[in-house]
Amino acid sequence: MNRRDYLLAGAGLGTAGLAGCSFLAAAEAPPPDVPKQQLNDGGWTRTDQSAETVFDRNYGPVSVEAVSSTVQYVDEQLQARVADRTLDQVQTALSVFFATRVDFSPNLDNLPAGVGRKELLAEVRTNARDSFEQQMEAQGLTDIEKSGEGTIDIDTGETAETVALSAVYPFEGISFDVTENEVVEIPASDIDISAMFAVWHHGDFVIISGGAYPAQNFAQTVETDLSDGITVTVDVDLGLQPDTYQTEVRSLVAGVQ
Repeated sequence: MNRRDYLLAGAGLGTAGLAGCSFLAAAEAPPPDVPKQQLNDGGWTRTDQSAETVFDRNYGPVSVEAVSSTVQYVDEQLQARVADRTLDQVQTALSVFFATRVDFSPNLDNLPAGVGRKELLAEVRTNARDSFEQQMEAQGLTDIEKSGEGTIDIDTGETAETVALSAVYPFEGISFDVTENEVVEIPASDIDISAMFAVWHHGDFVIISGGAYPAQNFAQTVETDLSDGITVTVDVDLGLQPDTYQTEVRSLVAGVQ
């Protein structure tokens, strides 16, 4: 029944050139600086690092390209705990985190008279949400909806705009053999997922960071009659702690620079 892990990548965006002349290649895009010690202490493991050239736009007389560099992490400690509590039948990474650095050429602070800066930042925000939702859908999450907006204070002093999303992870159920001929089944049930991402201007580049995590615990009790005199009770409790995960993801986002 195992679903593939959903890995949330941030919106890809990046760096570039003036009057059609590129200065940076995607491979040269520096990765964002993430809070590595906090990630290590929390049991997070990096699963991917990528860079790409994303767009080339003309804003008045100026040609602007963008290059992104993204790192992705999963909460491997939580993943292992869930696998252990389900006898290895659920291997999904339920908590994920990403950070993307977006470089521009010319950079935002050097655009002539600020030409296109407002439009560029608006495009970054729009692309961030579109890409985030597409990644969630690609990993099997459903019913993705915007659930709110807000702000978050970044450790480097900026205040970032945030977008909150809700989604559903379709838990497909699990089964356990109790005798050669009898199986106890935990029925399928949706698990609510919360997600958020933030976008902010730091130095001469833009950062997008966010993550997703369970919004509820999963606990079920199933009774199965093996005979007229024997009843088997199976309790499944994943021990998920949504408030803890929310605090952790927001802290990780605030620590990106």
